Amino acid sequence: MPVAETTAINFLAPMLVVVVAGPLLGERVGATSWTTALIGFAGVLLIARPGSGLELTGLACALAAVVANVVYQLLSRTLASTERTTALLFYAALVGTVIFGIMGLWLWEGEFATGLELVLFLSLGVYGGLGHYLFTAAYRHATASVLAPLSYLQLFWAGLLGWLIFGHIPDWLSVVGMMLIAASGLGAALPPRRKPGAAMDGTAR
Repeated sequence: MPVAETTAINFLAPMLVVVVAGPLLGERVGATSWTTALIGFAGVLLIARPGSGLELTGLACALAAVVANVVYQLLSRTLASTERTTALLFYAALVGTVIFGIMGLWLWEGEFATGLELVLFLSLGVYGGLGHYLFTAAYRHATASVLAPLSYLQLFWAGLLGWLIFGHIPDWLSVVGMMLIAASGLGAALPPRRKPGAAMDGTAR
């Protein structure tokens, strides 16, 4: 699976968060959020369309990651009000370390990593840990339906790195799909307009 297309499919998760945030978290999800979610979903369909040349196994793995991502974001929002950010970060990292560490004993193939590769690999822990911490801390200050679409900025970097490192350029329909996903994310992140005559005494939200 190419980096850009895989990343874009994974962004089905924020749209699903928008859809389920209302009934599961009690958040208010307005018409604008629903519209942007549908636009983003249309973008995903353009990327994962029949004849796109994407592997079915890769698509299945990407969709499974979407489900896991939705559960993670909903749990992060729920637990952020009662648990410390460092605690959420620690236990998420601990579970991943134990599970993938055990799997690595059976799935490791090929030569052992070089010194440079080990440094690069370990640096992922720094970048991922910092990003994870900031992501979890953000849920203390905003709702899940507002925060989730902000991660669409990753689409730009995924497409750029996929081209620079792997030489992959998405076809034009996939590019249109990515643009729709990015546009829907930016639209959902915009603050809602106040209704005319809304109270200005701080009671209106």
